[in-house]
Amino acid sequence: MKPDPNRKPTKEEMRAGGMVAVAVLVFLGLFTLVFVLGSG
Repeated sequence: MKPDPNRKPTKEEMRAGGMVAVAVLVFLGLFTLVFVLGSG
């Protein structure tokens, strides 16, 4: 069951996707910071 490629994402889906993207970026940033400070 693949989603319709022509279907526009809803505002709820876009908001959820944006929050996930921000969370991933923050997580990667903190992980890199801890890794650099820990190894330095």
